[in-house]
Amino acid sequence: MRRVMAAVLALLAGVTSHVNAQQQDTLRPFVRGGVYDKPYLGTILGRAAIGGYAEAHARYGRVDGVTEEAGFVARRFNLFASTRVSDFVRLAAELEVEEGGEELKLEFAAIDLVVHPSLTFRAGMLLSPLGRFNLAHDSPLNEFTDRPLVSTELIGVALSEPGAGILGAIPFGFQRLTYELYAVNGYHAGLIDDAEGGTRIPLGRSNLEDNNASPAFVGRVAWSPALAYEVGVSAHIGAYNEWQADGLELDERRDLRIVAIDGEATVAGLRVAGEYAAARIAVPATLDGLYASRQHGVFADLLYDFGRGWIATIPSAYFSAGTRLDIMDFDRDLEGDMVHQFTAGLNFRPTSETVFKLNYLRGRSRDRFNNPADHAGLLFSVATYF
Repeated sequence: MRRVMAAVLALLAGVTSHVNAQQQDTLRPFVRGGVYDKPYLGTILGRAAIGGYAEAHARYGRVDGVTEEAGFVARRFNLFASTRVSDFVRLAAELEVEEGGEELKLEFAAIDLVVHPSLTFRAGMLLSPLGRFNLAHDSPLNEFTDRPLVSTELIGVALSEPGAGILGAIPFGFQRLTYELYAVNGYHAGLIDDAEGGTRIPLGRSNLEDNNASPAFVGRVAWSPALAYEVGVSAHIGAYNEWQADGLELDERRDLRIVAIDGEATVAGLRVAGEYAAARIAVPATLDGLYASRQHGVFADLLYDFGRGWIATIPSAYFSAGTRLDIMDFDRDLEGDMVHQFTAGLNFRPTSETVFKLNYLRGRSRDRFNNPADHAGLLFSVATYF
């Protein structure tokens, strides 16, 4: 009898563990801070949910002892919308207004057909899964005023591209594998044609109509052994120049290849996150040596939360302190054309959805002739979801 009872209890424990694992995986967002992990999703108006975030800066920066910027910037005002059309179809969109209205951009607008949690078809204006930061770059979510240099100066965050493909999450108990695989328009030749000081990949964004009738491919695979841990590998591969039109070959095909590795973890109360990206660019022979064919960069964040309960009138408030290291090399074949930067920050969050950030940064850049220039800045910003 005891053996039977022991077997039954073991079976029940196994079932409970499996259910708990499934429940925990259900609660875990596809990407923390990604498209379907926004605070506004909790407020539903009929079938649609709306929301967004706003961000404002006060900036003071100096380069080689000379004031380069001193003033205020209404950096971003973003509007979100999402709707569940049916049990199987959903739509989400994000419209971004930058610099007080100087730039209006449709950052994301995609239709999803959910066949199964492990298989969803997606089409529209996509946030390319090139590194985790491009998928989760909202200002209220991130702990520093400026985005990482490798994200803005190599990948071109926010990188939005028209395309279509598949994504999904495959659970293994408490562990999980996620993937996103898309065909997209890719970058265009502006990364060289519009760049005066050497190859600048972000200038090749906004290829809204494929310039060469040759889709690029982008994808990311991420492994999450637990809620507080994830590592991802991603790549973006495709031709950037107009090498063919109407079935005729006009030029030699030149490809841009970018690979990225990202990770985040929480260990003993410390939050660690980082991303490395490297690019290879097929440069025309006539520009070899003048424009970079290889670039890479990395950032690493270290953060610690403290002070919960210090402010009696705002019981949800807490503080965080952090540091960031940025390294960006615009030409791996030169000693110069690079930036090193260190940032220290102190943040106050009255709630998890609102943040006041104070950052101090120092760095050194070198031009293509290896001439150095030192820079420093004091940044204050406020960002909040709504």
